[in-house]
Amino acid sequence: MKELIRYEKYSRRDIHDVFSPDTNFTPQTGSWGLHGIIRVPGTLHDYIFLVTYGKKQSGHEFDENIDENGILTWQSQPSQTLNESRIIDFINHNHLKNNIYLFLRTSDKEDYTYMGRLAYVDHDNQREKPVYFKWQILDWNEENSSVLIKNKTEITYSIKEFDAKEFALELKEDETEYKYDSGERKGKKTEEFYNNKNINFEGEIKKNTELGKKGEDIVVEYEKTRLIMEGREDLADKVFATREIAGNAERFDVLSYDKDGNEKYIEVKTTKGGLNNIFHISENEVEFSEQYQDKYYLYRVYNFNIKTMSADLKIIKGAIRREKLQATNYTCRIGGK
Repeated sequence: MKELIRYEKYSRRDIHDVFSPDTNFTPQTGSWGLHGIIRVPGTLHDYIFLVTYGKKQSGHEFDENIDENGILTWQSQPSQTLNESRIIDFINHNHLKNNIYLFLRTSDKEDYTYMGRLAYVDHDNQREKPVYFKWQILDWNEENSSVLIKNKTEITYSIKEFDAKEFALELKEDETEYKYDSGERKGKKTEEFYNNKNINFEGEIKKNTELGKKGEDIVVEYEKTRLIMEGREDLADKVFATREIAGNAERFDVLSYDKDGNEKYIEVKTTKGGLNNIFHISENEVEFSEQYQDKYYLYRVYNFNIKTMSADLKIIKGAIRREKLQATNYTCRIGGK
């Protein structure tokens, strides 16, 4: 997939060329030329939402909006019911495993702005044709997430010296505990659906996503510093957080190198609490760790202090162990009894 940049403008042809570059695009025809919901080619549960504020279709006027918390109120196609397979797919959407990409415009005379990926929050279980949903725009920043984004701020980080004794090169069974959480998505009645006070986004993911980004940034700085100290400034310049290129769609967080120039695929898991704290891990991440176990590293950033941008670090090399994992939604803890 080509580079996808948040808040950049994309025409329908541009969006087609990002997700399906090997096929032909015909304006005003087919999914890419007409539809507002497009399944990403080669996937079962990844979608593209193309939203135009104030759009009318089949006599229905869409009432869609984004509030100050990045909650998108969105409607399906007017013909869709609560029992339709695609609607059931949306209700069961797992943002840790699959992606829904949101493109938004305020007029059908302009191009779309890429707003980021979505996570399910709720749906109206009383109305259909269309079905009403609420989605959280991941990585939402109220100050920077207007339709047109202008400035990016640069942040500097202080990095705490990490004790080499904290490093580990393999995952030991007695250090690891996996727990599984699940919840049935029943939706809300119409009146409750429109009451945003009832929204409790799963796992406070908005807050956790911001913490995760800061953890990734501190690991990038740590890796650059390490390589420079090892005399590989040339490699330090190549270290980056993959969200800057793939918009969080990549299956690892940081690309780095060892001193011999071998690539390191780093997954960063950050918590404010200690090493024992639970963190989320997805099926995609587990599969990727198995596929590239010789290059895969889990960087467990803990005791994270946002004010000082300092933390403790435990490094684990190799595939994530699957004992007690279940193939839907995982939470994970390393260390402790």
